[in-house]
Amino acid sequence: MLKKADDRTSSEWIELGNRYFKLENFQKAIESYEKAVKIDPENSSVVWSNMGVAYENLGNFKKEVECCIRAIKIDPRDSWARYNLGVGYGKLQNYQRAIECYEETVKIDPGDKTAFYNMGLAYTKIGNYVKAIESWEKAVELDPKNNKILFNMALAYTKLTNDQKAIEIYEKIINIIPNNTRARIKMGLAYINLGNNQKAIKCFKFVLKIDPQNKEAKDYLKKLNK
Repeated sequence: MLKKADDRTSSEWIELGNRYFKLENFQKAIESYEKAVKIDPENSSVVWSNMGVAYENLGNFKKEVECCIRAIKIDPRDSWARYNLGVGYGKLQNYQRAIECYEETVKIDPGDKTAFYNMGLAYTKIGNYVKAIESWEKAVELDPKNNKILFNMALAYTKLTNDQKAIEIYEKIINIIPNNTRARIKMGLAYINLGNNQKAIKCFKFVLKIDPQNKEAKDYLKKLNK
């Protein structure tokens, strides 16, 4: 590889960019990556992806999208670039394009649970809770004890007025973390929706055993006791 005036090769600029990236100096990382690709425009797709993520961290999502598209042109099988392209489109509120990117990501890498999770979030943004749940079910298959995924699934079932299914999910969360007060409060609300106030009261009382000052649980108990 030819040297430039400052006596660095493309590989050396990439290494410097990676160091800046680890230090969270994203502007300097971008400058280094730009010098690397100026020397070799068809450089590794990973370089373009990393540049895109650096732009994301600076809040420049349009540039993130541009970088990731460039990465995919170099390597159409780069699932990392497709994932980050989805992130960029999501940040730009182009949720349909984000979903398409995540779908392409999991075709290449079926084990990417984060892509499935983000796909579910994007589906909720367009109001498609059925597809969101389908995405999260695949994510949970890959990570059965991920409470964040399970919690979002339960909320989606509530949106679909399927409170019984939401309760089943909250029970899974509580089996993993018994003192999860947020899950117990949401489960109590689901029981109220089903007309089972006694079970709702048990949920809120349990929360107060764990957290005696929990205002939400206190307020719901007062309403139920009235």
